[in-house]
Amino acid sequence: MVAIFDDGMSRFGPLADLRASFEQRLGVLTCVERTMLVLGRVDALFPPEHLSAIVTERQILNKRLVGRFPANAREVILINGALDSLDDASSLVLGEVVMCSDNRVAMARMLKKDAERFLERSGRATHLARTVVRRPIARGRIIRAPWDLLDRLEESVPADIALMNRTGELNDRSAVGVIRFGHHALLMDPTARVLPGAIIDTTEGPVLLAHGATIRPGAVVSGPVALLENSTILDRAQIKAKTVIGPGCKVGGEVGSTVFYGFSNKAHEGHLGDALVGEWVNIGAGTCNSNLLNTYGEVTSRLDAAGSNEKTGRIFYGGVIGDHAKFAILVAVNTGSTIGTGAMVAIPRPPTFVDRFAWLTPERSQSYRFNRFETTLRAVMARRDRAPGDAYLARLRELHSAHADRSETV
Repeated sequence: MVAIFDDGMSRFGPLADLRASFEQRLGVLTCVERTMLVLGRVDALFPPEHLSAIVTERQILNKRLVGRFPANAREVILINGALDSLDDASSLVLGEVVMCSDNRVAMARMLKKDAERFLERSGRATHLARTVVRRPIARGRIIRAPWDLLDRLEESVPADIALMNRTGELNDRSAVGVIRFGHHALLMDPTARVLPGAIIDTTEGPVLLAHGATIRPGAVVSGPVALLENSTILDRAQIKAKTVIGPGCKVGGEVGSTVFYGFSNKAHEGHLGDALVGEWVNIGAGTCNSNLLNTYGEVTSRLDAAGSNEKTGRIFYGGVIGDHAKFAILVAVNTGSTIGTGAMVAIPRPPTFVDRFAWLTPERSQSYRFNRFETTLRAVMARRDRAPGDAYLARLRELHSAHADRSETV
């Protein structure tokens, strides 16, 4: 059997508020999606305790166990949820552990009783049995922070696209009136569309269009790029390399080296680069982010309210936007910014760290009242024929309660 665990050592800022490491989009795919494609199964998930209910709620249809193994399991393949490649899995033998250079467990194969003992102690390498055989990882990386994820996009996006088309079901094709050049593939589901007047450049990498995806007239798309289910690249958009647009998104303007998790809108002009964007985000017309300091120096960033600025190792780093964040028109987002879950930003130049549920307007800086936030959330999700589950709302209330005392509510 196959299980994926979150060892709690990777940090994704506000993107970890509502999802475990194995639900983060580490390239085109999450670790769960990648494992299903490579190993054909995921039987159990082991999230942090505070995310157990919300992960369980999301797994109802998949019938995966959360926090426990099947009773009849004997041997277990364990996968670290922050691992972005499973190339080492095919050679894994019983009693062997694949290690990363920072002494984190990337994957392991062990008996169920040993796996239970290991996971009871948070999946840390210090709690491995002395008898296990350790070997270094050959390919791939455990993502430790958002900037690590961006570092890997040049490799992970083409690799994930190839994995998604491993059976050759997606055809390399184009359409009348589409300008296309480059030697890499344009892979399209039969239901996907590239409309006349679009320009597709596959010189540096492939472009993938999943089920129901659309590229509108006048858009320029330079691979590697993945456009997932029912997402749309809008008219005259400029989508640069190393971009992933998750399911149900509408994206326009200038975007590059950015991952949209899903169901988010950036429908208007404005630049967004070297950034991670959560779900149900709306970015207003003319809103832009900076991904490069005028000094061309290393970008620092703060991922949470209790933390401090830390070095990213990158010259280009735009930042992270948490789920359900909203931006008014003409907002200028600073280099390396972190925008918290549920924040509403309507000031021209917000601070580089915006807390969860912040309500920022020219008149006041307060905390979003939860009942007003929930009303908006339900209206936004209903536009995609979706509704929040009980565990999802409970987790959001928990986050709101933990941070509402920072300022008065509005």
